[in-house]
Amino acid sequence: MTKTAQEMKDLVEEFIKVTNIKYEDQTEKIKEKSKIIDWQFHVGSNVIVSKNSNREDRVHINVNMRFPPQDSKLLVMKNQLFSKAIMEISEVCTTCGVGHQWIKDGENIAGLAIFSHVDEQVLDRISFHNSWDNVARVSGHVQKILRSNFSGFSTQNNTTDATIDKSMYG
Repeated sequence: MTKTAQEMKDLVEEFIKVTNIKYEDQTEKIKEKSKIIDWQFHVGSNVIVSKNSNREDRVHINVNMRFPPQDSKLLVMKNQLFSKAIMEISEVCTTCGVGHQWIKDGENIAGLAIFSHVDEQVLDRISFHNSWDNVARVSGHVQKILRSNFSGFSTQNNTTDATIDKSMYG
């Protein structure tokens, strides 16, 4: 049976509560800025779980990694190490079945989004938590890839965040 956007939101909120990770319902705030989001939760410091209006059939799970300026200087196309890192990240994402998108600020790379979704037809606690775990695991791998390719790459930001290190099952 098809779930409404509100039913999906209620389910997802219950699935998030199980983890005891701090979250914020940003639905009202995001609706002021965008008409394409039905609802959105900001979980921990960098996970966004949302339902887009233009996709009735799925819930999106994103981990957004923002890079400090000193790291962004390393992430340029002309840098051979960056090209190598791009290939390694693409391989991990393809193998794990998640998407990724570089976040740009003008010509500079400001971050990377790792994302997946859960189809509305199979939206239950296990499928939601499995997707979350998969996105979190890939985010951790990406951090390791970046640090191994760039000796000066910072270890701050998302690597110790509870939303990445903590499995959805404790």
